[in-house]
Amino acid sequence: AAYHLDKVLSIIEELEGHDPALTVLDLATALRKLRTSDQGYHHLLLGDSSAPSASLRPLSEDQLSFMKDVMNHKVSSSVECGVVLTPDGSTIAMANVIGGIEAGLKRKKDCTWPDVAGDLPVDNLYALTLAKELGLAIVAHHLNSSQVLLGPNGCWDNVTSPQVFTGLGPSSLTTDALINGGMDGFILGHLLTQFQGPLLPKLSAVLRDYYSEEQGQIGFKANARRKNFKSKIDLSTFTNQVISALYLYDCIRNDSILQYLNDSVLRRISEQGVKQFHHRYLECPAIIPRCLWDARPYKGSPVNLVLPLRFVYIHHTHTPSQPCTTFRDCAANMRSMQQFHQDDRQWDDIGYNFVAGSDGYIYEGRGWFWQGAHTKGQNSKGYGVSFIGDYTSELPDQAAMELVKENFMRCAVTNNRIISDYVIQGHRQYRPTSCPGERLFNEIKTWEAFKEVEQANGTTAGL
Repeated sequence: AAYHLDKVLSIIEELEGHDPALTVLDLATALRKLRTSDQGYHHLLLGDSSAPSASLRPLSEDQLSFMKDVMNHKVSSSVECGVVLTPDGSTIAMANVIGGIEAGLKRKKDCTWPDVAGDLPVDNLYALTLAKELGLAIVAHHLNSSQVLLGPNGCWDNVTSPQVFTGLGPSSLTTDALINGGMDGFILGHLLTQFQGPLLPKLSAVLRDYYSEEQGQIGFKANARRKNFKSKIDLSTFTNQVISALYLYDCIRNDSILQYLNDSVLRRISEQGVKQFHHRYLECPAIIPRCLWDARPYKGSPVNLVLPLRFVYIHHTHTPSQPCTTFRDCAANMRSMQQFHQDDRQWDDIGYNFVAGSDGYIYEGRGWFWQGAHTKGQNSKGYGVSFIGDYTSELPDQAAMELVKENFMRCAVTNNRIISDYVIQGHRQYRPTSCPGERLFNEIKTWEAFKEVEQANGTTAGL
């Protein structure tokens, strides 16, 4: 079976067609019953399952087995299960999405249990989307049973028919797919808290709307999950929720994981862990890795950059001349540019380090570590970042510019990829070209980090 969201949606739609009375809550609860772990924790936070027990009966054995796979997240020897590829190119842990939807519909912001340590109230929406998983990852990392705290992202064996998802590095208990699913579950749960009874849409309609790339009814899209999640939480609440979810989870386990940690250590490591989460997922942009746009290999051996760099050079692709607004189109654009650069120009790879689509994502070209071929004479000094489209007479999508100007730059500074007083320049400042297009160049001249070449080289009058 291909692990694609479309397959999940077709199964949910079949169930809804079979029994039109099935509500979004009935289905979310019935799907929860397919989970094989943490039943006690879910029961505490959600109460008894209200779903008619027959609601999954129409499914064939194959469909049921597929849904069981999808609802149980686990990583074993770098292969991640319980995740699906969505139309916008991101991968999600489905159980966290469905968990958030059920929690939103049964929202309890301040559950307390007299015999649970910590005395902090638990909000079931946090506890069932991200708080427990992030807490467990923080503790595992602190106790050295996991070498990384967060991530990684991964690669599907085949983007058209995804079967196997393999991590791009050592695995933590909170992979990117789990965090994507948790953020989505939180956003959708938060949204559904505000709907009442008869107004509630069907589960398939909510998911199709949120993950499709067309304008929808609910006003939220998966490609903006980082921005939307960030706007709904504050760090101190989130930290408290991580701690309280951990205490609750620990209380119902037979073997305590918190017995080696006193309260102040737990708070300290939780604050640090939430800060790292905030930086990696809420400040940094989501970057589509090479494997997902189906990049060819680099020809030969790449030259490694010496980091941190001082410059970021802005380009437009010119060809393709149209902005791409879907993952499918942006990925196709990346492949065609790489082919042109490798076959016609005889370069080793696509020239740019990163490319911004108008689909809410940045695409990895040569990435953070390999020297690009974008700004002749300057390639070892800075990153080449290009916007897909021709920006001679119009500007790129506002959200795409914000991703580059704010998120990408802040992320690069914090991760020591560029220096804190970095310089932004346009391609045309070094070559006889109109790139990055008249309109876009006039825009970047207003950005705080922009400098003329002489200013950047320290040869202006008075210096």
